[in-house]
Amino acid sequence: MISNDQRDIDHRIIRSVYETFMPINDELHELIVSKTTYVEIAKGQEFIQQGGPNDQLGLLVDGLMRSVEIIDGDDHTMIFFDAPCFVTEYVGFLRREPSRHSIIALEDCRLYVWSYDDLQKMYSLSKESERVGRLIAECVIADVVNDVRSFRFDTATERYEKLTATFPKLVQRVPQYMIASYLGVTPESLSRIRAKLIKE
Repeated sequence: MISNDQRDIDHRIIRSVYETFMPINDELHELIVSKTTYVEIAKGQEFIQQGGPNDQLGLLVDGLMRSVEIIDGDDHTMIFFDAPCFVTEYVGFLRREPSRHSIIALEDCRLYVWSYDDLQKMYSLSKESERVGRLIAECVIADVVNDVRSFRFDTATERYEKLTATFPKLVQRVPQYMIASYLGVTPESLSRIRAKLIKE
């Protein structure tokens, strides 16, 4: 159960995240939060399961998650989600397809969740909400394109530096094998990268 004071704080966080995309007036803010469901997910539990239904968009207000894909029995970390931020497997969510990844809590997490249908209802009620939804989708697409380019052209060291610049405290919160998996290197290679950067 969440207190009214904590809910008010969380709603302010939701508004601040939306306002990174465009200004939000009180009426739109109330519409946005009215469509949410509050969810708590314990460390180690799944928010979305690979191959399962992908009908939820979450806004993580507290905690840390990772998106992971199992391919031929191997665990591949796709992305980290550090609060506050939106959380889903975007391709499956937008295309109404089963999730390609699992999204797992690395810490105890708190989210506010919209179903796909609730988002569509919200968009039908407000052109401003539809606009901010489009801006968020455009940002996600740009991030995906940048990630693909980074994996193709950047060295593992450059990718590590970008990761730590984006998530400065991540290396203290996440097992090294997950970071290595995200970078596409072995844990031993990650150790060498970190040692080299420390010397520099």
